[in-house]
Amino acid sequence: MRSYGLVAQFGSRRPDFRRLPLLLWLLFGATVLSPAQVSGPLTLSGNSHYFKDARGAALILNGSQTWNTFQDWGTDGSVPTLDFDAFVKFLTAHGHNFTLLWTVEMPKFCGLPTTANSPPDFAVSPLPYLRTGPGRATDGGLKFDLARFDPNFFDRLRARTQALSNAGIYAGVYLFTGEFLNTFRCSSDGYPFSGANNINAIDDGYTGGSKGIGALTMTAPNAITRAQDAYVERVIDTLNDLPNVLWIVSEEAPINSTWWNDHQISHLRSYESGKTHQHPIGYATPIGSRDLVLYRSDADWIAPSVLVSPAASCGTGTPACKVDINDSDHSYWEMWHDTPQENRNYAWENFTTGNQVLFMDPYLIYYPRENRNLCASATHSICQAPDARWDNFRDNLGYILRYSRRLSLLNVSPRDSLSSTGFCLAQTPSDGAEYLIYAPAGGSFTVNLSAMESARTLAVEWFNPATGIVITEKAVPAGSSAQRFTPPFRGDAVLYLVDAAGHASSGKL
Repeated sequence: MRSYGLVAQFGSRRPDFRRLPLLLWLLFGATVLSPAQVSGPLTLSGNSHYFKDARGAALILNGSQTWNTFQDWGTDGSVPTLDFDAFVKFLTAHGHNFTLLWTVEMPKFCGLPTTANSPPDFAVSPLPYLRTGPGRATDGGLKFDLARFDPNFFDRLRARTQALSNAGIYAGVYLFTGEFLNTFRCSSDGYPFSGANNINAIDDGYTGGSKGIGALTMTAPNAITRAQDAYVERVIDTLNDLPNVLWIVSEEAPINSTWWNDHQISHLRSYESGKTHQHPIGYATPIGSRDLVLYRSDADWIAPSVLVSPAASCGTGTPACKVDINDSDHSYWEMWHDTPQENRNYAWENFTTGNQVLFMDPYLIYYPRENRNLCASATHSICQAPDARWDNFRDNLGYILRYSRRLSLLNVSPRDSLSSTGFCLAQTPSDGAEYLIYAPAGGSFTVNLSAMESARTLAVEWFNPATGIVITEKAVPAGSSAQRFTPPFRGDAVLYLVDAAGHASSGKL
């Protein structure tokens, strides 16, 4: 057995994962450190599980996303400015290529349950509209003029999307944030589409309480949708020429917002059709809704509610099959209750089922309730450094990306029947087969290698998700319908097998 990577480079010393970029260079070569050039916009590939870039290369999108990387948040009336350059470096250090930019639609939202008692209210800035008055909104600021956009909002949106593109990172741009209207409203939130808070006689009908969803639950065009459409068009005008953009309509809109979501998808598609670029459009699961709603939509990609997405996310919409980016915010939001291995199971099981993963990373939002995020030196509920408890999971999203770049993504598909673990991505031509198998609990398992003749051999590589260590073993002959493998370490394990002559690409070696 021959090992390489961290063990080979550092011998018996414990590797220092704070030096992750250096270790990745030593392990996988200098090219890994340079951000992958964004060549876009992304379009659907010949494999319905994945997008392809403008060069025709299929790729996956994995990464961390968090609430306040576009707008600044803070409690006690203070809104500290987030160091966005540091966030971009954080993503690249963990090997990520995707994040989301959120837009919270209220200047204040109330009672985010970050603490067990007395959950705090957060202030948010900037917002898309100028506050001109006359008169005061319910949060104490001047009323909004919904006919006049604040250039600072759109300038920041462009600058941060551009910074991500420069770092090789794709940006999913949330246009709306339905969950906050559904859960965190209050009588002093200043929401621009409530009649008391704008000078344009537009009113969502909010009468108090924690829920005010009238701006998302209409069933026909009205004054609110006309204002929303104008805002969406301004966002498109601001970002259309950038190659790294993906749209996503709303974050967990209410269950009865199907007409509104469909309207927004249609409007995005129509308005961008006359522009230089057309970017993929996403649909996140509404609160309490079945994922079938997403499959029946005309979105290009979805963020579902199911923990591990099915091997095919298809329905009656156009396109029929969706690229599935499983976001823990919707499907695994209480993952902090589980062990690091169970957390890794979520990411690798989704990957080997043909899906991609976004981590709802608490990053710098101090969230002591149930120890969700014990980040460092919190002031006004914003920390100075991330909680290291999540580093292994963050790293595994990068590890998955590295393996995805070694696979022929256009050719592989979920093939759970080929491994007794039930989690396998593979292509099985007679020449050039490759298999990526995940064993969620480790231990011995079998793989069906009968697609290739026994005269051929497969290279064997083990990966330990808990440590980042790679181990190679002697090549094995093909031909067996139940070749047994045993990981050389405890815990969950990844096995990569590939024809010793190389994997098939576009049907050829």
